[in-house]
Amino acid sequence: KQAAHQFEIYHSFDDVDRENGIWRYLSQHKAYGQKKARQGLLKYKKDDREPFPSVYKLFAGKITPEAILKQIADAKISDEAREVRLCYAQLYIGLNYAVEKNPKQAIIHLREATANKWGPRASYGPKYMWHVGRLHYELLLTEQKKKAKN
Repeated sequence: KQAAHQFEIYHSFDDVDRENGIWRYLSQHKAYGQKKARQGLLKYKKDDREPFPSVYKLFAGKITPEAILKQIADAKISDEAREVRLCYAQLYIGLNYAVEKNPKQAIIHLREATANKWGPRASYGPKYMWHVGRLHYELLLTEQKKKAKN
C-alpha cells in the first residue's frame, strides 16, 4: 500500500515515466488485487518508449504477453533496440505473472529477462532493473523447489 502511494506521488512530478505507473500497478495488485489495480492505473498524456506503453496495456487487460513479444519481433528496429525492448518486456510480463500467482509463467519470462545480454551490460537504472528480474527469478525458483520437496 505504501509503495503504491509513493509511486502515485512521484507521478505528480513526472507524468511521462510509464515505468513508475508499472510499479504502482504491481504494488496495487499485490496490496488490493487486479480489479482495484486496473482501476488505479495512472493516466498518461504522452507516450513513453516501447515496450512500456504496451506493458501498460497488458495491465489494463487490452493486450496479451504474446502480442507484446510479437510486436517486438516484428518491429523495424536494430538488434540492440530489440534486445532492450525484450529485456523490459520479459521482466514486466514475468512480474505480472508473479503478482497474478502464476509462478510457472513468471519463471519462463523472468528467465528470458535474466538471459538477456543487454541488461547486465547496461548502466544505471536499466542494469538495476535487470538485477530486479534476476532476484525475482531466483526467488521464484527457490519457492518452486521448496514446493516440489513437500
